[in-house]
Amino acid sequence: MKHKNQASEALFERNDEFDPGSIIDTLMNHRVMIAVTTMLFIMMGGLYAFCATPVYRASISIKVEDNTPTTLPDAKDLVRNASSMFEEKSSAEGEMQILRSKSIAMETVDSLKLYIDAGPKRFPVIGGVIARYNDTRLTPGLFGWGGFVWSDEAISVATFEVPKKEEGAGYTVTALSGGQYQLRGPGLEQPVTGRVGVQEQFESSHGPVTLLVSKLDGENGAVFNLTRHSRQQTLEQLQKRLQIDEQGNKSNVLGVLLEGSDPVLVSTVLNEIGKEYVRQNVNQKGANAEKSLNYLELQLPAAKHQMEQAEEAYNAYRNSHGLLDADEEGRLILRQATEADSRLYDLKRQRQDLTARFSPTHPSVAAIDQQIASTNKYVETLASRVRAMPAAEQGALRLMRDMRVSSDMYAALRSNIETLRLVKAGKSASVQLLDTADVPERPVKPVKSLLLLVAAVLGLFIGVGLAFVRDYLFKGVADPEELESRTGLSVYATIPVSDRQDELTRKMAIKGPEKLALAFQYPKDPAVEALRTMRASLQFALNGDRNNVVMLAGPLPGIGKSFLSANLSTLLAAGGKRVLLIDGDLRRGHLNQYFGLQRGPGLADLVAGTRSLEDAVHKNVLPNLDVLQCGDYPKDPAELLLSRHFKETISAVSEQYDIVLLDAPAILAVSDTATMAPVADSIFLVARFADTRAGEISESVKRLAQTGSKVEGILLNGFKVNRGNYAQSRRYGGYAYEAYYSDSVTK
Repeated sequence: MKHKNQASEALFERNDEFDPGSIIDTLMNHRVMIAVTTMLFIMMGGLYAFCATPVYRASISIKVEDNTPTTLPDAKDLVRNASSMFEEKSSAEGEMQILRSKSIAMETVDSLKLYIDAGPKRFPVIGGVIARYNDTRLTPGLFGWGGFVWSDEAISVATFEVPKKEEGAGYTVTALSGGQYQLRGPGLEQPVTGRVGVQEQFESSHGPVTLLVSKLDGENGAVFNLTRHSRQQTLEQLQKRLQIDEQGNKSNVLGVLLEGSDPVLVSTVLNEIGKEYVRQNVNQKGANAEKSLNYLELQLPAAKHQMEQAEEAYNAYRNSHGLLDADEEGRLILRQATEADSRLYDLKRQRQDLTARFSPTHPSVAAIDQQIASTNKYVETLASRVRAMPAAEQGALRLMRDMRVSSDMYAALRSNIETLRLVKAGKSASVQLLDTADVPERPVKPVKSLLLLVAAVLGLFIGVGLAFVRDYLFKGVADPEELESRTGLSVYATIPVSDRQDELTRKMAIKGPEKLALAFQYPKDPAVEALRTMRASLQFALNGDRNNVVMLAGPLPGIGKSFLSANLSTLLAAGGKRVLLIDGDLRRGHLNQYFGLQRGPGLADLVAGTRSLEDAVHKNVLPNLDVLQCGDYPKDPAELLLSRHFKETISAVSEQYDIVLLDAPAILAVSDTATMAPVADSIFLVARFADTRAGEISESVKRLAQTGSKVEGILLNGFKVNRGNYAQSRRYGGYAYEAYYSDSVTK
């Protein structure tokens, strides 16, 4: 029980040491799977790149004139520059929002009827590929079915209106002879016929369907798909697909991109958006100019009347007081006062224009208010200087100032009105369409080279991942030290893979009965040399035991247990021991093949009592080696092995031979081994390199322990050490038996 607990506890111990050699071994062992996975992904990527619908990209460039001043303009300049009264202050960010706005997108959708989707019906997946490379018109359909088109057939629909409920539903148009077509779709109980170039109206169960097919280029029977999408959904999709960015930092040049599968359509849509954007900008600027013009024209009569009154008052005052023109100081004060009044007037007008667009708390309005307050203070300073002059001169100076201010204002109004009339008539815009969209010739997606590279990298990563997952989940123990640490059992021998055994196995199938035990045919094979080590260990382990029955068992079939039994018994016999090899697998035993024996009576017949020991045992198959086959496969092998005759048989033969080697069936597959185990003095488990898992060994030990049997150790069979197996070759030196015997073996 102590040994059982140690083995069970060792099962859960893991070697956490990072071993680069093991990683390299995993990659090398699964290199075929990794390569196949990578190639599979490359093929899938290539197939997708070949079959995917090409995506084309068109672009336009728009220059935005930035009319936003860095500082507020001087009032005199504002009077002289009429454009400051009506031009929109443009910015790249704001113009990007305008470009993406509903008004421009909707005009484009309506102008090009983008909500109508009409195109040829293609065969799934490969239909589009064939059409891209095929220039020959073929008979529509696949073997006359489906109406699929295979070349450059086309349809153009000018009008297609359906009931609201049928928006987004699929209709089909089938080309007929004589310029006719047939329409099928939801709500139409029967196909209806129309003529190309004529607007038709058909009645459906949900309302009228209006259709104008302006062009239909296709063979008789060719089918075209037709869909009337929602106008609102088409608008939203177009807005989402538009890519708008400023080209460069603060360049005020906007780049607009649009991608789609139809190169002609994407360029047409972008050009329409650009034209509509410029047109709306011109209209908006003209509308602003007209509003300003109307306002100034209303102010012009009052300004003229005010100017005339000021002139009359000044002349009358001067004549009544017999005054001449003002002196130098008076003219200076007059000029300054006039400029201040003009500035104040213009600032107030500018404030009125700003408050029409912004709130009174806006920074631009607040800045104007500060300038108005400063100008009022300056006007008050000039007024105090005027009050210091003689009374007659004060009156004349005041009237002269009023006359000049009113005259300047009237002249400025006249000038601005003329400028606005020119702007209104000129239809100028504050944006400019720099580059129009050309029809793209090459698709931007998929990028085949990049796609293949990504597919290769992805396939490589997945292949490597599968390799490690497979090793983690399914791979057995490949390191003798790890096997010992995880099972608590000693590895008595590590038997390398023998290429010559594969050759002998093929001979078994071809030549039939022949002595093909590896230890007999190739006694210097590395695998045989490893078994000699096991022979020495076994003889030491059996020294002093009461009986001499040794059992070789394994967790599962296919691990080379019978191979080891046949060759170990051959070596024991060659060492001078009288050996009996018993094939204890009563279900599928085949040890007779290693010694060229025909199937005949054996253990099953001996235990059943139908044969005697002398009749069942094959004497001197090799010197000092007798063989007891499994015999005829019984119907109830487990019950047969439970009988006392089995124990008596083993006890009898153990007295006649130096060593009895019992080849038992798979422990985890059948219960026979657990039944046989109590008769054995020494039990060794066989594990297959990188195939048998530690858990299988531990479970086998547990089942044998339940019968009171103890496992001595493990034989690791099929060990592979070569230049590619870095972890084991570095740790165990390659088990270079072949190098040691290379000269003699090859002779």
